[in-house]
Formats: sequence, structure tokens, C-alpha cells
Amino acid sequence: MVRDTSHPLTAGQPVTLTDTGRAALTGPRSPKVPGAAPVPRPGTWPVATPARR
Repeated sequence: MVRDTSHPLTAGQPVTLTDTGRAALTGPRSPKVPGAAPVPRPGTWPVATPARR
């Protein structure tokens, strides 16, 4: 095992963005609408409902 010591642990890890990721970060954002449910991303599980007491 080899440890990369060129970056300190507190500096985080370098990452590379794909073209799709770059477009998502730099593209326009949709306005927040109060009370609107977020649109689920494809391939994700439904959000669990809060526990009832």
C-alpha cells in the first residue's frame, strides 16, 4: 500500500469532473417553490416518511 503525501489530509482530495457534472454545476438552477416536493432522481429509492409518534 502506498500513501499519497503530496496533499495534506486537511486539504481534501483532488477530483475530476465529467462534462455532465460540470454542466450540472454551472447550469441554471430551478427556483425553490415552497411546499413543492423534490423530484426524485432516476434509480433512487423513495424517501422514507418520518416516524410517527
